[in-house]
Amino acid sequence: MFKWLIYKHLMSCSYRDLESMTGIDYSTLIKFRQRLLLKHWFSKIFHLFSSIIARNIDSITAIVDSSFVETYSKHDEMGSEYSGYKKKNGFKLHQIIDFETRLPLLQAVTPGARADVVWGAYLIRAAPEELRINGFLADKAYDSEEFVRSLHQKWKGIQVGIPVRSTIHERIKPWSPPVILNRRAKESDRCLKKSFLNKRTEIERYFSRKKRVFNLGEERTRHLKNFRANCYMVAIMEILEWSTKSEILLYYSPN
Repeated sequence: MFKWLIYKHLMSCSYRDLESMTGIDYSTLIKFRQRLLLKHWFSKIFHLFSSIIARNIDSITAIVDSSFVETYSKHDEMGSEYSGYKKKNGFKLHQIIDFETRLPLLQAVTPGARADVVWGAYLIRAAPEELRINGFLADKAYDSEEFVRSLHQKWKGIQVGIPVRSTIHERIKPWSPPVILNRRAKESDRCLKKSFLNKRTEIERYFSRKKRVFNLGEERTRHLKNFRANCYMVAIMEILEWSTKSEILLYYSPN
């Protein structure tokens, strides 16, 4: 029945619509999804698929970012938060993807007002050290010396492409020697070549496709736990779509 859940997600149809197409009672389909939720099936399958793929990529350029999704009701829901920047109630998907394959490697779902750099750090800590990450990109929301240092400690020789935020002291021109030294110190362990930094925009296109093609945020479900399951469902669908062009999952055996 899982394939019908995928169909429902892609076509944005209802369980009643599925019943008319499949002959399976709509309540059976609902209970099936609820059972998968209780067993954390969506997250387990995502972690299995992503770990298989990551082990088969020789060199990973990782990109981290988050995407805000408004609640279905457009009001406060269980697990949602009001984002002052978006001026909406919603949730946040924090994700690390591989630049080359455009596939999700790690993700977390939170209420909508959580700090990007904090949850980016959680994802880094959760990442297996055996991941062959040689490049890491993020926007200025992740500009933290502690965050950059954690990347260098976890993956030796990594190139970190995170632009440095301008400080209030840099508004005064010309810069004083202490200001110059401070900026140079922050930039010393980062790769700020334009050609490298430009790769970061790929995750914006990735999130756009996730919402436009896979209908993330369009599901008629409420509350954080359902949104989290929807995010895992979409990530699984993305990997399955990619696997039709790759043999990595085709010949995988748990034994």
